[in-house]
Amino acid sequence: MKNIMFWLYVVIAILLIGLGYYYWQSKVTTSDEVNQTKNVTFNDKALQKKNKDQDMDIVMISTPYQVTDNNNSVYEELKDRYDSLKFTEVMVSGASDQVDIKKITSAKPDLVIMDALTLNDFTENVSAEDHNKQILDIIDKLEAKDITVRVLGTRPSSDKDFNKYQQAEEKELVDSNVYTAQSDKWQSDDAMNDYYHKDSQLLTRKGLNRWIQTITDSLFK
Repeated sequence: MKNIMFWLYVVIAILLIGLGYYYWQSKVTTSDEVNQTKNVTFNDKALQKKNKDQDMDIVMISTPYQVTDNNNSVYEELKDRYDSLKFTEVMVSGASDQVDIKKITSAKPDLVIMDALTLNDFTENVSAEDHNKQILDIIDKLEAKDITVRVLGTRPSSDKDFNKYQQAEEKELVDSNVYTAQSDKWQSDDAMNDYYHKDSQLLTRKGLNRWIQTITDSLFK
C-alpha cells in the first residue's frame, strides 16, 4: 500500500511540474507577442502612441499592379511581416472614382495606407488633373473622419507618357505631408524590366521587395 501511495505522489508531482512548465511557457509566449507589437515603431508620433495604447487597425488600399506573377502581393507581405498589426485590404481594380469611402471607414481604421492609383487612372484614361483632384478628395474625406492617411506613389514605368502623368501627380502632391513619391526610388528605362513585366504589368520579386521597402521606409523606423 505504501508503495502505491509513493508512486501516486510521484505521478502527481510530475503532473504538477508539467502544468507549471506549460503555464510558464504560455506567459513567455504572451510576453514575446507583446514585445513584438512594441517593436513596431512608427515614424509618426501620433500613430506610435496609438500603437502602444491599442491594437492598430490598418486598411490598405491596393491595386492589381501590386501583385507578382506568382500571386504574391504587397499587402500579404506586409501583413505577414507585421503580424502584430491588423491589416484589412480594399482592392481597387478600376479608376480612383471607384474607391468606396464607406467601406473603408466602416472598418474603423487608425491608418489607411493608400496606393496613389496612378496606374489605375492612367489605364482608364482619366486626365492627370482629374486624377489628382480625385486623390486629394479621397484624402480629405478620410481625414474628415479623423483617419490618418498615407499615400504611396505608384511604381514608375518605362512608358514615357505614364511618367509624365506621374510627374504631374508628384508636383501636385509633393508638398502634402501624407504623400511619398516612388519614382526616384526605382531603376528607370530598360532596368525597369527587372522590376515588372511589361506585358502583364505584374511585379517581379525584385519589384515587390522594392515596393515594400518604400512603404516600410515611409512608415516605420
